[in-house]
Amino acid sequence: MEPEEVKADIYEDLAVINRAFQQIIGTIGKLQTRGVVSPDYVQDQEIIANDLWTRINCHLLSSITEREQDDRNHYGKIRATMERRIRGRQ
Repeated sequence: MEPEEVKADIYEDLAVINRAFQQIIGTIGKLQTRGVVSPDYVQDQEIIANDLWTRINCHLLSSITEREQDDRNHYGKIRATMERRIRGRQ
């Protein structure tokens, strides 16, 4: 698999996680409006879910940011070399 495909898959996986948390929280709220669970229960579960959601995002984004910075440095050096080569031809 190409590095670009891996990167796209990682961002897609992150989006899946975020949509799933959004759906869970939204669905618990719907169940409350239908009288299945109490408002207090919904509030408590939303707090727990949001805490877990943000912890997961922070952990994953930390790793993703590190990889992106490595890529930026790598491709930045290659681009600088390319631009020097192009300027040398002019």
